Parts: sequence; C-alpha cells; structure tokens
Amino acid sequence: MKRSMILLVLFNMIIFAYFQLANLSATTGHKALPEIHPEKVQLLSDAQVQALPTVSAPSATE
Repeated sequence: MKRSMILLVLFNMIIFAYFQLANLSATTGHKALPEIHPEKVQLLSDAQVQALPTVSAPSATE
C-alpha cells in the first residue's frame, strides 16, 4: 500500500512537471503588443456602438 502511494505521488509530480514545462515553452513565442496611443483613443457614442458588428460566442459543440 505504501509503495503504491509513493508511485502515485511520483507519477502525479511527473505529470505536473510535464504540463508546467509545456506551458512555459508555449509562452515564449508571443509577440509584444503594440503601444497604446492615448491621443488616438476616442469614446464611441451609442449609435456607433450599435453599428459595431456583433460577435457570437463559439458554441461548446464545435
């Protein structure tokens, strides 16, 4: 019983380390976001907001 518990804990640690390393390698290729220019930012009126296209959320079945 003690041996199986040690094996399960070891297996759990290996899986955890694997996924942590996979996440670290996936984040190294991100590009920096462009700078924000406050002078180009404008507030939209209600009419302009209503004119924006709507984006539907992806369904869970896809």
